[in-house]
Amino acid sequence: MELAFELSLEHETLPRAEVFACLHALGISYAEKMFSKGILVVDTQLSHDALDTLSRRLGMTHCIYEVKGMSKPEEREILAVVKDADMGEQGHTFAVRVKVKSNFRTEEKKPLSLDGSLERKAGEIIKRKGYKVNLTNPSKTFVLLLTKQTCFFCSLLHSANKKQFEERKPRLRPFFSPGVIQPKIARALVNLSGIKKRELFLDPFCGTGGILIEAGLIGATLVGIDVQEKMVRGAEENLEAYGLSGDLIIGDASKIALQDNCVDAVVTDMPYGRSSLISGSGYFFAESRALFLEGLYQNALNEVHRVLKTRGKAVIVSNSSSLFSLSLAYNFRVLEKHKYRVHKSLSRYIAVLERE
Repeated sequence: MELAFELSLEHETLPRAEVFACLHALGISYAEKMFSKGILVVDTQLSHDALDTLSRRLGMTHCIYEVKGMSKPEEREILAVVKDADMGEQGHTFAVRVKVKSNFRTEEKKPLSLDGSLERKAGEIIKRKGYKVNLTNPSKTFVLLLTKQTCFFCSLLHSANKKQFEERKPRLRPFFSPGVIQPKIARALVNLSGIKKRELFLDPFCGTGGILIEAGLIGATLVGIDVQEKMVRGAEENLEAYGLSGDLIIGDASKIALQDNCVDAVVTDMPYGRSSLISGSGYFFAESRALFLEGLYQNALNEVHRVLKTRGKAVIVSNSSSLFSLSLAYNFRVLEKHKYRVHKSLSRYIAVLERE
């Protein structure tokens, strides 16, 4: 079947990369068919259980659809696709919705009418195929998903719970510290690591535990390290608030107290030097903050490489693009590079690394 993922437009590259990483982590084979204006279409076969697991993992996908047909965004062609589409078993109740992913004009002289008439006309065709209209609680929702170039006629399979990430906002947790990554981004980073249920997941700069929370909610076994005792205690409190637990260690990421080749995936947001304290590192005696951070990054990456299993992935976040070249120096293969702007004075750089 062809699946369409309606992606968040909050970031240009992360949502698409997250879908691919999740498909790979779940062992689902796929072929990308097209990507346009926040719509990713893949050809794949997956069970109901696999779809359920996939939908619960994804952080930056709004909806998942089964594509019934495609056409140009012109009324006559759209209705022809609806007429020819295989609707499956008859007798279901249904509703039709139109979603527009961008401002557009068709090749016709006037814009495609979005006053509700397209929904009504498509609904009349579907009704003649043996379905019954139910606009409040339909058993099937058909969607006309419009972009500038294409209309996708789809059946809705999954709609994301938009409240879940809002309810886990850092300020709503028992322990809070400013400057942390928001839950939706943290979930995407965890997914980029390819971690599977019950595999060992490490955050060596765990802070308040936001990344650990997202990894724990998809079933990973958690290990978190932070040099500050108050952060470790706070992270433990935050995990407990979501019914999670893990091994939380007060320690130095430059000297990780784990054996070689034992960790399946690492995701971490590196310190930026504003409030970082590394026990015994000579922070206050370093010639400059930049030199201190460079040494910290080097030592931490060396340790991450040591504890990762072969072909294990590390997703590293930094406020400097030098992260990418530094990663190569420690025998990592750089699989992906991403960047997103947090605010005027801060951009985060994301490297998806693989231990060779």
